[in-house]
Amino acid sequence: MRAIREPWNREGYYDIPNFWAWDLTSNTFSISDNVNAILSLPSQTINNLDTLKSRLFSIDTKWLDFNIVKELTKNENYFEQKIRLYNAEGNFQFFQINGYVELRDALNYAVLVKGTFTHISYLVEHPEKLPQPPVHKTEFELIIKGIEAGIWDWDLQYDTLWWSSKFYELLGYQDGEFNTSFNTFFNSLLHQDDRRKVEKLLEEHLYQRKPYKTEIRLLCRSGEYKWFQTSGQALWNSEGKPIKMAGSIIDITETVNHRSALLKNEFLLNESAKLARIGAWEVDLITQEVYWSESTKAIYEYPSNLKTPSLQEALLYYPEASRDIFSKAFNESIALGKSFDISCEFLTYAQNKIWVRVIGSPLFDIQGTIIGVRGVIKNIDEEKQKELFLQDSLKIIHEQNRKLVNFAHIVSHNLRSHTGNLEMVSNFIEECDTEYEQRLLLDNVKQISKQLSETIAQLNEVLVTQSQVQQPKVRICFDDILTKVKSMIQSELVLSGAHIKSNFTRCESVYYIPAYLESILINLLSNAIQFRKPAMCPEITLSSWIENNKIILQIEDNGMGIDLEKYKYKLFGMHHTFHKHTSGKGFGLFLIKNQLDLMGSKIEVESQENIGTTFKITF
Repeated sequence: MRAIREPWNREGYYDIPNFWAWDLTSNTFSISDNVNAILSLPSQTINNLDTLKSRLFSIDTKWLDFNIVKELTKNENYFEQKIRLYNAEGNFQFFQINGYVELRDALNYAVLVKGTFTHISYLVEHPEKLPQPPVHKTEFELIIKGIEAGIWDWDLQYDTLWWSSKFYELLGYQDGEFNTSFNTFFNSLLHQDDRRKVEKLLEEHLYQRKPYKTEIRLLCRSGEYKWFQTSGQALWNSEGKPIKMAGSIIDITETVNHRSALLKNEFLLNESAKLARIGAWEVDLITQEVYWSESTKAIYEYPSNLKTPSLQEALLYYPEASRDIFSKAFNESIALGKSFDISCEFLTYAQNKIWVRVIGSPLFDIQGTIIGVRGVIKNIDEEKQKELFLQDSLKIIHEQNRKLVNFAHIVSHNLRSHTGNLEMVSNFIEECDTEYEQRLLLDNVKQISKQLSETIAQLNEVLVTQSQVQQPKVRICFDDILTKVKSMIQSELVLSGAHIKSNFTRCESVYYIPAYLESILINLLSNAIQFRKPAMCPEITLSSWIENNKIILQIEDNGMGIDLEKYKYKLFGMHHTFHKHTSGKGFGLFLIKNQLDLMGSKIEVESQENIGTTFKITF
């Protein structure tokens, strides 16, 4: 690169009228002092690039930007531009800058630019004096028209307001159709709901130098209000007093309408999601970030002010069994690109267990690589609880129907047997020839009547058991209920020589219906005494503990035992007996099972003949 000539360094060169030079390599800018005289400014007020920019209208500062000048001169050696400078009174003065490239570097970028500036305010204010044909507008006007923005200039000292042609056009008016003033703009055109905002922002900009940019509504000629984005920049004098302000407006009605529609749709979507209890979620596999919508956080009962947890943290909200289900579905989605739809239990931030439905699909980039998983989560607890309740109800109905059929069969079988015997004996009595035979048959009638009465009493006890299930549960101490039952079967205990031991230290009580627990213990203890080994005193042991959050009551005896391989499925049936030499009626175990089933409890049996029997009740 050849050496840069610097003729402006020669003595007196600054005095060349209207001359400027710019060394772009060192960003050194020199300008003739004549520009200060034109602007009625003291000598050397404007003597470099910074002082020149300080007097330049804000919109025009870009024409003195380093990169803009390099772009303007990239393919041309000559350029010209119109700029505005404020004079000593704070008024605009128009200048035309003409420049040419004197030196370029190896990349063909300008490194030395020189030129002149010409005061053209008179020609701008009186375009009819221009030598060019009047059909041609100034470049300044073309620039303003080309940017699709309305330009405004406000002289704060004289309260005069100038609008560009585009400003009038945006409001539906012809250029200069009416006289403009701040009072007209503020009180006639500006929407009354925006006036306080504009007033506040103007005050903050003019006296605190905060940025002025906002959205306002202006009344158009059509009678409708349109939305505009307006921004401006003020000019302050040496005393810090604002003297001018200029800016622009851009029609953003369509943008605001779209934004309003989006906000409305977003509101409706959020409200719909709340009502439907549906939330959105997304996992970014690249950044490992997790996104939850507000509705998702509501389902999780997760505070909105907390940071969304990581994927590993989010998985902890699923109980272990549900976590396995979700992890399997999620991993298959990532590995195989499969969508999934699962229902499982879920533990909220507030430790409430609910049922949720989780739907997810893989996300692909343009290369087809899976980069994330996105989906929705829905609170289905209410529906699931209804479903589970229905399932439980169907089970109960099925079981009740089974019991009803069984009960009807028992009633039919037992009563038919008794009535058949009575009918047969009655027929025999009618055919008897002697009084002695009749007395014998009448004794049979008494025996049959007694058996019929016992059967009816037993059936009634079953019905009573069914009705007692509505009674409230109360806390029952095992020691207390055992003491009461022992007093009720005192004679059996004394006659049999039975010994009863108990250990309730590991679990002292249970919430249950007293009549049921009393009946269960009476029947089990009576059976242990009744089915004892001959010539051996019964040994009965009761114990209780907690297992898997359930209360267990166990009754062991050293009696005759039961052949479970033979009688396993008949054990709790009505009128089933397993020892021929006893007087058992086969009703006690049937009644116990019926009571336990009604309470949702279960009973298990372990037994060996001639060793003993153990009953284990889980409450």
